[in-house]
Amino acid sequence: MPTDIETEICVIGAGPSGASTALRLAQLGRRVCLVERAAFPRQHVGESLPSSVWPILEVLGVAERVLQAGFLRAAGSILNWGGAFERRGADGNQPGLLVDRGQFDALLLKAALSAGVQVVQPARAYRPVRVESGWKIPVRSDMGTHQIRTQVLVDAAGRQAGLGRRFRPTSKPLLALYAYWQSPPGFGALTRVEAGSSHWYWGGSLPGGIVNAMVFVDPSVCTGLAPAARRDLYLNLLTQSTLLSPCLEQRRIGPVRHSDATSRSETTPPAFDFLRVGEAAFSVDALSSQGVQLAMAQAVQAAVVVNTLLMKPEYSDLALSFYADRQSERVQTHSALAADFYAQQQAVCPAPFWAERAEPVAWLPDLPRDHNPEELDGDQLLRLAPKARLAVSGVQTATLIEPRAVLMHPNLPRPVAVLDDVPLAPLLQRLGGWATADHITQQWSDTLDARRVARVLRWLWYHRVLVPVDEDDVIPVSSASRMA
Repeated sequence: MPTDIETEICVIGAGPSGASTALRLAQLGRRVCLVERAAFPRQHVGESLPSSVWPILEVLGVAERVLQAGFLRAAGSILNWGGAFERRGADGNQPGLLVDRGQFDALLLKAALSAGVQVVQPARAYRPVRVESGWKIPVRSDMGTHQIRTQVLVDAAGRQAGLGRRFRPTSKPLLALYAYWQSPPGFGALTRVEAGSSHWYWGGSLPGGIVNAMVFVDPSVCTGLAPAARRDLYLNLLTQSTLLSPCLEQRRIGPVRHSDATSRSETTPPAFDFLRVGEAAFSVDALSSQGVQLAMAQAVQAAVVVNTLLMKPEYSDLALSFYADRQSERVQTHSALAADFYAQQQAVCPAPFWAERAEPVAWLPDLPRDHNPEELDGDQLLRLAPKARLAVSGVQTATLIEPRAVLMHPNLPRPVAVLDDVPLAPLLQRLGGWATADHITQQWSDTLDARRVARVLRWLWYHRVLVPVDEDDVIPVSSASRMA
């Protein structure tokens, strides 16, 4: 008979978000139990990782293992979108990756095990019960049924229902039809994105000479279709693709599959003993190819938040607000990016599929976009914008969410404490009622080099934190007195 488990944190789900959360918490010295229902390795979509994933892999200590795993390095992308062909090279010095998710997820899980995480797999977690000391979670495995007692519960179980979720869609419904194929000659490590009449395609090479060819459609076109009819729809749509139709000349590996690709966000706020991470918290449009990277980035933040809740309970409100705000920011940003991309195609193909997706859903607030594109002259008289203010907010460090002075302004998607390694609050508190850009540069140059001063000043100007002084302006009181 299995014995009950006592732990500080229990993470449900060992995909990239769950394994990363557990791994980072173990690195921070926490006792963690990770429960996963499936045996690994197991196939999963989400095989394209952008170059921005590398800093996260470094934090988790797995970058070298990933380098040695034999994944494909993305050589860039080919787009047939908005009426034009475009080839884009790889981003940055470190390219993105095209991975076998079974192998990638197993690598992260092995790293978590090595860091001291207790893994229960395969096992199914049932509805948790809140108790005075935290949670009791019934778990069933091949060995029988037992309980996990934990102070903090992290839901990383993906899109599957459970744990009292309240999802709200952040896009129109979207369904992915996909199959794996032997790679056509010359396909290469380039991802392919192409717009159809009322659908779009994504394709990418994977290790082992395999291609995943996906078609994204409105789910209504598949309503009532039997599996064979859904397969035929997929194959017929694939014949219409310039970039992916060569797959049809190769052998298909396995059946035609389907997966919900609708973007959504969980709306219940995080609590002192309960967080959601990854697709249990939110998902973004597949156009971005950033779902896995965003989930892992949130996982690192979740680990720091949980560590704060346990180590510095007096910072709990700041930590939970920080976590909720960062999720809202990600959802808003990627909803707007996807809408802009759909709008490019709508401009040349005004079908309802594109028109319905060319604007973010109505309930999401608009991103701040009131920027100043003009060049900043040295003799320009500047003052601090009336809506700019300093406040205390949670800021992420390597191990904790800590209170710091931050700049807040409607044009900023988040409070900003540091820019280009420069704390902003001390600089802004030194401003008088008004001054020229040259005078501010001279004033700040006693602590910063000229290039850094110029970058900070241009950023404040671009985001309208610093605004021109007009002849009719009433000169405000000093920034120091406003922001003390």
